[in-house]
Order: sequence, then structure tokens, then C-alpha cells
Amino acid sequence: MNRFSPDHRLKLLLGAALLLPAVPAAAAETDTGADEGAAGAAAAVSYDGAEIIVSARRRDESAQDVPIALSVVGASQLEATGNYSLTQIQQIVPSLQVFSFNPRNTNINIRGLGSNVALTNDGLENGVGFYVDNVYYGRPGQSQFDLVDLRQIEVLRGPQGTLFGKNTTSGAINITSRKPSFDPEFSGEASVGDYGYYQLRASASGAIIDDLLAIRISGSSTERRGFLYNDTQKERAQDYSNWSVRGQLLFTPTPNLEARIIGDFSRQKQNHVLNVFADYFGTYDNGAAIANSFAERAARFPGYSFPTIDPFARRGEADSHYQSNMDGYGVSGQLDWD
Repeated sequence: MNRFSPDHRLKLLLGAALLLPAVPAAAAETDTGADEGAAGAAAAVSYDGAEIIVSARRRDESAQDVPIALSVVGASQLEATGNYSLTQIQQIVPSLQVFSFNPRNTNINIRGLGSNVALTNDGLENGVGFYVDNVYYGRPGQSQFDLVDLRQIEVLRGPQGTLFGKNTTSGAINITSRKPSFDPEFSGEASVGDYGYYQLRASASGAIIDDLLAIRISGSSTERRGFLYNDTQKERAQDYSNWSVRGQLLFTPTPNLEARIIGDFSRQKQNHVLNVFADYFGTYDNGAAIANSFAERAARFPGYSFPTIDPFARRGEADSHYQSNMDGYGVSGQLDWD
């Protein structure tokens, strides 16, 4: 049985081709990376005094000058911890809670406030604003895409309506991606795991016209086979597919003026939320049989065998669609004048 579909194999080959030029450099810098990792661990224990620049008030300034309770997660910390989704980032940010059973049932809370955990929240106003490069994401489920090539993540606690507007009663999450660079840059990463899991991430940047126009392209692909099995459809369930691509153009006509155009597309597909039989009750507490129980009804269907009642067997039954698919895309522009 093939472990990967033709699309998955093609993505793996493309990822290997992208990562190949970076392999010698990674091997040559092994000792340096270990030293940087030790330095990062020491920095996590004690603050080294370096200035942290944030854009919590819609302009770049020192975090010490911002009268807001905030937490900042930088690019180095994201790389050291391997956290590239908002659900993972909540583990290193105090008072941030993210619940996501599927895109339609995603809730973001700060200090316990934000939105209720309900079956779906399509029409509910959220209390925590989610921004990527100053673009507001109206649905909390859109935050469940893999975050690509980030500079930092700022979690702002408390009402932020003055600068961020509506739906920020509990706070805001302000995410900033890395700008295009005029110096050539390339980075790549590949991860593998069980159940056919793999993740490919790559980013490249450079100048199109020196000191005038630069470009940055970054993307990621995450795939995982399902770890449940659907006995009815004879296929795996609870799988995961998420890929994103982002392109940026940076135009700097003068030293104090820059314009940035950003375009992105993301797609997520999941066949999940398959119920697994954990137990079965055919009698009441007093021992009396339950009339028209599940076992009696199942016996009336010819050719149907009673399912396996074992949660650790990871087997379920469904003859209908149980997928959760989502696309996200957009184009934005930003003009900064000092």
C-alpha cells in the first residue's frame, strides 16, 4: 500500500530540491548553531537588555515605551521551539487560549475572555482581533493556517479598540512577517514524523533592482495521514493537509519612504471528526435490558456486523462526508513614510 499520494511525493521531491543548496551551509554551521541554541536558552532565563521593537500602536517603537500589557514572541524563539501555528504558540504566551476543533469551531481567548466554545461560531462576534501584516482576519478559523516566515508575534491584552477597532474587546494578536531583503537570503527546513507526517518550509529573498525593488517568496506544506480508520468507507480519517504561499514586493524610492505589496494563498483540508466507539450500554443499572437498544437495531440490518467497541482500536463508521476544508487568500498594500 502506498504511504503517500502522487501529490505528496511531488511535494517531497520539490522540497528536497529547495533544501539541497542549504545542506552544506547547515553542516558547516553545526557548531555555531549549537552555540546559538545555548545562548538562546540563556537569554530565555535572563533578559540580555536588547531593545524589543513592536508595532502595537501602529508604528515601530520600543516595547518599553508602549503602555500596554503585551507579550512578544520573536523569530528566533519561534524557530527554537518549532511553533508555527497559533495553537502551538499559546503554549509559550501567558493568558492566551486557543480552542480549535475545526475551522468553524475555533475560539481565541485572552485572560479568559473572547468568545464562547460553541458548536459553530460563524455569526458570532469575536472579542480577540487577529491581524497579519495589519490586515484583520474576520473569522477566527482563518488563524489555523500555518504561519509562514514570521518576524514576530505580539499578543496585546485588554481592550484595543482605540487603534485596532472593532472586535478587540479582550485584546489583539498582531503578527508581522519578514520584509523582503536586498541582500540574498534563503532558508529551508524539513521535518518528518509518524503517520506519514512531513513538513516543508522555505523562504527566499533578494533584490530585483538594487536599493529600489526587492522580492520575498515563502511557503510551507504540512501533510499527515489519518490515525483513525473508517470501516464503512475503508479509508483512513483524521488526516491533515495544510499549505501556504506568500509573496512580497518592497519598493523604496527614497530612504524615508517604502511601499510593500503582499499577496498570499493558503489551503487546508481535513477528513476528521470521525466518532470512535468507546463503550456500549445494553442494560440499565438494575440489569433490565434497554428496549430497542443499539445492538437490537444493528441486528435488524442484514450484513451489518456489530462494530468494535474499543477506543484504542481507533476505528469508526461514517457513510457521509465529514471533511473540513478552508481556503484563504488576499492582497494588501502598506505605505510607510518617516
